[in-house]
Amino acid sequence: MEWRKFICRRGSTASLILALLLIAVTGISLHGQGAPSKLLSIPVYHPMVLNPAFTGSKDFSNISLTTKASKWPDTQILNYNSRLNSPDGQFSNIGLGGYIFQEQFDESWNTGLAVAGAYHFALDRQKLNFISLGATLKGVLAMPRESDEAPSDSLSSIFRPNMDLGVYYYGPHVFAGISATNIFGTNTNGDSTISYSDFDRQYNFQVGYKFLISKKLGIVIEPSLLSTLDDETISDPLEHIIPYLKVYLKNFYIGSYLKDTDIFALFFQYQFPKFYTGVFLQFPRVGYLNDENIIFEISAGINLGKGNPKFTQHRHW
Repeated sequence: MEWRKFICRRGSTASLILALLLIAVTGISLHGQGAPSKLLSIPVYHPMVLNPAFTGSKDFSNISLTTKASKWPDTQILNYNSRLNSPDGQFSNIGLGGYIFQEQFDESWNTGLAVAGAYHFALDRQKLNFISLGATLKGVLAMPRESDEAPSDSLSSIFRPNMDLGVYYYGPHVFAGISATNIFGTNTNGDSTISYSDFDRQYNFQVGYKFLISKKLGIVIEPSLLSTLDDETISDPLEHIIPYLKVYLKNFYIGSYLKDTDIFALFFQYQFPKFYTGVFLQFPRVGYLNDENIIFEISAGINLGKGNPKFTQHRHW
């Protein structure tokens, strides 16, 4: 693909081992999630969580961490994403990734570990257009939080295995995906004492287009649509479409989405050659701002591999 000329193309075995060890070690220290829900920046910074077929679609390896910086500061996700090498040193058709996450709720903690894989099929000889199939295997440990007022001996930690499936198409300009997450769902059989461990089956639909405004200046406008539905809302998908917009300026992009006309959202990311960082903000358009209505999330990552990538053409990162 055209963008492979300027993105780092090498992801070594050592990088893969390092990433997996980092995920494993971090998991030991986490306390607490099927898929993170309180991190609203997941579709922006960790799309692999919504669609496992995204794994390896960027043709470079990276490790990224996102955490809340205000309310619920103990909610984080650590993500690894890579495209494996073939024996001749070129990229293979296999993407591999994983993530570990914790999520803090009023009544419980969720801690989860997921391993994702995807196979990428080139649709043309130039390898400009791909379609990928992906799957994620994950497990979530739901743990009730201790209460000083009325501790309940009937509540206990519950482990929930689950799985995601997805299909993703991407090319120089167009991308689209469909996935089902938490496909096993949960069945509490009416037992309200374990309601804190419920995970709904969800269906995710995404489509977007990259408009190249200036190749020389690296200006690209990327509108996209994302819809996340469950078994109750799938009959009315048009009511749950969220428009996103990104504007790329070489190594920087800024974006927003419209989920509620009373809420303003802003996110951005800056790419250094080997390091990138981003911020996600959401707050009400009117009224006083406080810790209860401001969502502030920070993301940072490392690009792994050899070379000195230059981000000077239209965006795929």
